[in-house]
Parts: sequence; C-alpha cells; structure tokens
Amino acid sequence: MSLRSRQRNTIEPPLKFDQKLVLNQWILGLFEAKNFEQLTLGMKEPEREGFDEDNISRFYYVLSSRLFERKELTSDILLAYDQNIVRHWKTITERRNMEGQILNLKYFQYLSLLFTEIYLDRYFQDSEKLLLDLNKNVEQFNSDKADRDKITPYVTKDLNKLAYWSATGSGKTLLMHINILQYRHYLKTHGRERSMNRIILLTPNEGLSNQHLEEFRISGMDAELFSKDGRGLYSGRSVEIIDIHKLREESGEKTVAIEAFEGDNLVLVDEGHRGASGEDWKARRDQLCENGFS
Repeated sequence: MSLRSRQRNTIEPPLKFDQKLVLNQWILGLFEAKNFEQLTLGMKEPEREGFDEDNISRFYYVLSSRLFERKELTSDILLAYDQNIVRHWKTITERRNMEGQILNLKYFQYLSLLFTEIYLDRYFQDSEKLLLDLNKNVEQFNSDKADRDKITPYVTKDLNKLAYWSATGSGKTLLMHINILQYRHYLKTHGRERSMNRIILLTPNEGLSNQHLEEFRISGMDAELFSKDGRGLYSGRSVEIIDIHKLREESGEKTVAIEAFEGDNLVLVDEGHRGASGEDWKARRDQLCENGFS
C-alpha cells in the first residue's frame, strides 16, 4: 500500500449530527453522565413508571439515589423539577385517563421534560450565566476537534431556541402541551407573564392544524385555529394554531403577513410530518421565530 493510500485511510470521517449536540452534552454533564444510555440506567423497567403515594415520580428516586449533592443540581432542585412535571402531566392527562386510557410517563418522555425544566429555569433565572456555561462546554468540545467539526460559540439570541429530536410515536404532542405549561410556569415564577404576547403553533397544513386543535381540547388547554379576529390576539392565553401556507409577506383574505406576529411570542413548530420542505418552509418558519422563544 502506498503512503498516499495509508494517509487516505486514516482520515477521520466528519462527526455525525448526534455527536455535535453540545446543549445535550452540557445537560448530561450536570448529571455526571457520559451519554444518554448511562443516564437512563435503572429507568427503563416498567415498574419505574408512575408516581408514589406522595405524587413523586419513581424516576426521581432513581436519579436522586445516584446524583452527587452538587450546588447546581441538588436533590431538592431535582425534586422541584419533578413536582412541576408531575403536576403538568396530571393536568393534560386527566381527561384522557377518565376515558379509560391510563397514561404513564415513559423514561425518555420524563427526561425530555426534565431537560426542559433545567433549561427554562436557568434561562429565566440568569441567561448570562447560562450563556457562559454553554460556551465553556463549547470550548471544551472544540479543544480536540478538527476545524470542520468545531461548534460556533453561542450568542445571546441562540438561547431562545430549543429543538427536540424524538422518534415517531414517542408522544411529542403531549410533551409539547407540557412544554407550554412549563414555559408559562417559569414566566410566572420570574414575574414575566406580561412579557409574552402570544403562543403560536406552526403546522405544515390545515389537516394537522385541526388534529392539534382536537388534541389541545382533550388536554383541557385553550386553543383555536388562527383568526385575525380570534381571542388569542388579545389575551395571549389561547394557543393560536396556524399552518405555514397562511403566512405571507402581505395579508390577504385568507392569509396573514408574518409581521403581524411581531413581539415576544412563544412559537412552537411541528416539523415531524411537515409535508413541506425546502427554503420556502424554512424562510417563513425562521422569520416567525425571529422574535420571542421557539
């Protein structure tokens, strides 16, 4: 084998997408876990699902039993997050359980919600410290990476965007409902309820919009299909559901200009079965998400 051939064979391939999730790695670090599999040890058994007589999730006991008492993530803080998750879960499943379908949190759903608790708490409590913490992680990540794999440091405007990567059938819709309740909780906790104008759910088509409307109804949450005369425009409490095709640069009889949504909004984007792709979807989505939290 020639020297050139040997050199070609030793070139490392670029890092895969899931190896560059710095935010995920930072949160795992708070639990002193090297990866997601290590964190989930002891959580996957069916008997770990559900709550005890004090309405504390059994997942909490698994995590707290092996979590070192650390200043930033003590057992007490972890319990507070757990109680928020349990309360929100009971809120959105009350009607569903009355219809005979008893729903229990799966370990991956619980951890997704727990990660959101941690992020939102730190985001609203001290966003500057959150930015510093994340960039320390970025610096450590980049220290042994090739230039092509290095992550650009976070800037302040990056902090108001979160993305969830979940498998089909993993209950993303229910988790999204709880994400809304979590966001409202931390707004209230930090005295910022008046800072949010609207809650907007962006969908790929009208059919999905109607499905989401029904799901909100079953969860007991106030939602409506977007209307220029809708209640959400004034109250900010009703989730406004709008499909991407109704967003345009200028308002029309059945469309609305994206600039009409300017302000501090909570924007949720359903891209799981988006039925739309390419630059058109991305441009309108990014423009809608420009302000507020998404």
